[in-house]
Formats: sequence, C-alpha cells, structure tokens
Amino acid sequence: MNDSRTLVEHYFRHEYGRLVALLTRSFGIRNIELIEDVVQSALYKAMQTWRQKGIPDNPGAWLYRTSHNIAIDAIRRSQTELRLLQEETAISACTSLDPTFRDEVGDESLRLLFLSCHPSIPRESSVAFALKTVGGFSTVELSSALLITKANAEKRISRAKEKLREIGAELTELDLSAIESRIDAVQSTIYLLFNEGYSSSSGQHTLRKDLCEEAIRLARMLIGSTSVSNSCSYALLSLMLMHFARLDSRLDKNGSLVLLEDQDRSKWDWRWIREAMDCMAKSTNGDQLSRYHIEAAIAWEHCRANSFSEIDWRRISDYYANLMQIHSGPMVVLNHAIAMSYSDGPDVGLVQLTSISLDYRSRLRPWWDCAIAEVFFRLGKIEHAISHWQDAKLLAACFDLRELIEKRIFNAKGHLLSTKRCP
Repeated sequence: MNDSRTLVEHYFRHEYGRLVALLTRSFGIRNIELIEDVVQSALYKAMQTWRQKGIPDNPGAWLYRTSHNIAIDAIRRSQTELRLLQEETAISACTSLDPTFRDEVGDESLRLLFLSCHPSIPRESSVAFALKTVGGFSTVELSSALLITKANAEKRISRAKEKLREIGAELTELDLSAIESRIDAVQSTIYLLFNEGYSSSSGQHTLRKDLCEEAIRLARMLIGSTSVSNSCSYALLSLMLMHFARLDSRLDKNGSLVLLEDQDRSKWDWRWIREAMDCMAKSTNGDQLSRYHIEAAIAWEHCRANSFSEIDWRRISDYYANLMQIHSGPMVVLNHAIAMSYSDGPDVGLVQLTSISLDYRSRLRPWWDCAIAEVFFRLGKIEHAISHWQDAKLLAACFDLRELIEKRIFNAKGHLLSTKRCP
C-alpha cells in the first residue's frame, strides 16, 4: 500500500467527521446525504490525485476545498437551493481545518455530535447517526458497536436523517439548554467511538488508535467547556485514558494481538494513567455515579495490579454486579461472567456464561464464543474449547482477531496431543 493510500485512509478516520461537520455548517443538515457523498468522493479523488501528483502540503485543507467544490457543482447541476452559491462563509476561505466559533460548543465535530443527539430523535437513532457522521462508521461497524443487525442500523440512521430534516435543526442553534439535555447521549456516543478504536469490529486491525484519539479529543473538549463539563465527563475521560495507556501492550513486536495475561506491563504509559487518576478525582465532585465511574474503577484495578495473577478479580466482579444495576446490557453481562470465572473459578464462570440468554449470546458473538472457549480450556475440556474457538473464528470480522483465535486453536490442539501421548 503506497503512502498516498495510507494517508487517505488516515484522513478518512481523522477528518471525515470534521469535513462533514464543516460542510453541514455551510449547506445545512437538510443536505446531509449530499455532504456524506461529496466527502466520500473527495477521499476517492485524493487517492487518485495524490498518487499521481504527490501529497499536498496541507492534505486536510485540500480535502475540504475539494469536498466544498464537489458540493457546489452538485447543487448547480440540480438547480436547487441556488442561494447557497451566493453565500460566502468564513469556512470556504479557510486553508486549514481549525476554525473557531464563539459559541457554547466551538468544535465542528462536537457541535455535530450535539446536533445529532437532538431530543426529538430516539436515542438509539441519534447515536447511530452520530457515529456514522462524526466517526465515519460503516453499517457493519455500527451493527457490531451497537449489537444490532445491519438492517436495523440502516433504519436508525434513516430515521435520524428524516427527523432532522423535519425539524429543520442546524448547527448554529445550539444553546445551553440544548447542550444540557443532550450531554448523556453525546457521552455515550464518544465512548462507543473509543470502543470501536480499542476493539474494532471489522477490517484488518483490531486496534485503531486514531479513533481512540478522536474520542479522547472530544472528551477533552467536554471537560474543557464550563457549559458542558460535568463529573460524568471526567469519569468518561478517565476511563478512556486508562485503556489508552495500555494500548501498546496489546500488540506484540509483529503487530499481533496479545492476551491480557501475556501483555508486557512495562509498555504501559503512566503519563496517561496519572492524568486518568486526576480526572477520576475530579469526577467525584457532586453526587453523580455513572457507568463511567464504575468502569473507570474496573480499569484502575487492572492498572494497579503488578501482574495478571495479582488482579483483584473479586473486586472487579463486585464492580460489574454494581454496574448491572445502573447500566445492564449484553457486554456488561458477559464481562461480569468472565470476572466471576476468575474470582469464583472457571466452573462458576461456565454456569454464568451458559445462563446468558440466547438473544444476548447472538448479539455478543464472537466474544461469547471466545469467552466460553477460554473457560473450557481452563477446565481441561480442550475439545470443547477448540469447538467454540472454531465457531468464533468463523464469526470474527477482524483479521487480527481471527489470527489470535487461530493461535489459540493451534496451542489447544498441541496441548491435546501432548496429553493423549502421556501414559
């Protein structure tokens, strides 16, 4: 893969949402489908042009100007909303993608997030739409991140677009009351954006650092604004920073995934963890206790343990039990069962995993298959473990995850052969 293609893919992840937000500010949310199309076209054009003519000095500005020009041409051809052709905005004259606005929420991507989370739109639809427009999520990534089908993801996005057109909402209409009523949905969307980067649902690589960095950037903006900041935002940032600090240890020198018990803890970046601890201290101001507070406490248990064997799984299991009281869902139930397999033994973990409802299991695959395979392996039921890993491999959409599962199957088969040779 040449440098131009790599850079275009980088800008797709880093700048897609900002490009969409900037163009939405110029052309209005009613043209969101056109805007998404022209951004895709600009990225495709960049892949062709940069390969032939070289990468421009300011790739982000090149993408914005190209997207803007494609949008203008499309509007000219359609002979609709001609007034837009006479409107000169500060954005169209920008040579970089860093304009500032004197509003409650100044960043384009963050403003688009708040607009996407309009109270007139059902929560599930607004989150799906926000992830698509700001994060550039595909329907496959959305279905995995939200644990829904692709068809359901597409329906949610369509509903959000229809509602935004119906109410005629625009980026310029955000005020303090709108911000306060939407902060929960925005926090949830940022966390889903981070999770997709930390454990990608599809593609070549499980880890996508740029998505994690964008989520952290947006969370920093939340706590940086007096009108937006609250204790839950600090807890959310603390949680993400603790996970981000351990990112490098999740890959070996060949770029392959590493299991938690095999990770090199010397690779953890304690600068991020110390910042996370500072955010956690600030998150205790007030009487709010959110899912992010509890999940940050769980992440801290992993950070403070000197080795895998020293992790306090009993405390983590208790935290998950508390989390289920305020934010129960398929992944929380699965993680609680995994924690119990370490705190109470693999036999208890097996009972917990097999008691998960069929509906939850279908939405958790291949993660449920991997979890129960590990439990069977620890119980010495190697053939059962191999069977579940094979199921997981068939279901895994990400290359890195399939590679890790293949290694687990190979090791398990070797273990099985060695035990059969023993007298």
